Amino acid sequence: MLAGLALVCTHALAASVAVRHSALAAPACVRAPSSSRAAVSLKLSKRMALAEKSVDAEKLYVPEEAVGLMKKLASAKFIETAEAHIRLNIDPKYNDQQIRTTVALPKGTGKEVRIAVLAEGQQAEAAKTAGADLVGWEDLVESISKGTLDFDVLIASPPAMPKIAKLGRVLGPKGLMPSPKAGTVSTDMGATVAEFKSGKFEFRCDK
Repeated sequence: MLAGLALVCTHALAASVAVRHSALAAPACVRAPSSSRAAVSLKLSKRMALAEKSVDAEKLYVPEEAVGLMKKLASAKFIETAEAHIRLNIDPKYNDQQIRTTVALPKGTGKEVRIAVLAEGQQAEAAKTAGADLVGWEDLVESISKGTLDFDVLIASPPAMPKIAKLGRVLGPKGLMPSPKAGTVSTDMGATVAEFKSGKFEFRCDK
């Protein structure tokens, strides 16, 4: 059972909202945060003031209503986004309480994803056909070892894993090291590249 769910809106107009869910509570709701301007006087823009009037700080919004309100108040010239933060009451320092997997968004993330593939033969050809930006073998390993990381996702075939073991110090800090759990070690390179190109990404728990 989720102990809490926080939905943080990065809207330029809407204030952050919190989604709470517990074993003893009714269906998850969203409450707009109470204003802190009682302590600090802030000058609001016209758009922010209008958005604030549309949000009841004392009301609990169901998620569907909260999302609808976010869309209604979105008036920035750029594409606004939202983040979901979920409290699972787990301790990630224990292996059996870690969460790391992938999800494919039905409409992608809205961002261009540069994909590098470490494979050879038919796997390499399949990756190129699927739209991989960089495909290589020894040459790609050498390029990465020199610090060239002009890609967002690195996908490797199983035979390539021994070759990139030495690249852990370069790829690890950037979160680019291929891993079966992240879906970035694949025997079906064409399908994997297509999935990541269309919006598949990894998520994991943090501290």
